[in-house]
Amino acid sequence: MNPGKLAILLTGMLGCSGLTATEEGVASILLEIPAPAEVEVSQTITLRAAALGIDGDTLNIPVFWIALDTTIVVDSVTGALTGRNPKTTGAIIARAGRLYSSRITFTVLARADTLVRLGPAISTVPVGDSLSQDLQARLDQFGPPPSPVLGRRLVYQLVEPVFGTSDERTVELTGGGLTQSATTTAFGTPPVPIRVRPVAGRPRPDSAIVTVSAWRPGGAPIPGSGHRFIIRFAQP
Repeated sequence: MNPGKLAILLTGMLGCSGLTATEEGVASILLEIPAPAEVEVSQTITLRAAALGIDGDTLNIPVFWIALDTTIVVDSVTGALTGRNPKTTGAIIARAGRLYSSRITFTVLARADTLVRLGPAISTVPVGDSLSQDLQARLDQFGPPPSPVLGRRLVYQLVEPVFGTSDERTVELTGGGLTQSATTTAFGTPPVPIRVRPVAGRPRPDSAIVTVSAWRPGGAPIPGSGHRFIIRFAQP
């Protein structure tokens, strides 16, 4: 599963909830915002909006954006929103004529510049062992100064062998499935080791491949995403 697909645009009707309109004819504001509402420090995303009349038709009335604090910056005309302060939230509203939208809260994430695989790309699970080595990866930012990134999501996915259904799997991640997410600690790494294990009572495969990835808000992969871990299982 590509978690970037979770950052699709969420369209919501905000503002006036009744069937009345302002003197300009605006009954509601149609907003398009990312879901989840997140932005990285120094990342810019563009928000979109339209003023709607009482019949739901789009009106030729501009929508302006307003930042309610200094955590984020938004261009009042273009809707270009930029994160400023990490690990905080910031709110904006939109205005069309005399109608204002509800508050929209964005979480500002620490910037992540690269995903680094730690340890060997290829490892072997000896006969009699039930767990692979730790599949170590770390999110970093270039700085200044260079440092690990806290509070970002890594996604591990077991891509080989390929199973018709998850119930047919012969190996799995230690979380109990084929995909496992982890939020990075202050070291930029998962809080607990992520490994591969054979499913009890089923034959061990010759090998398995796991990828690790991370995405920016909006779905762009962070450089280094797709690193592969190849796990070989020694056979009796």
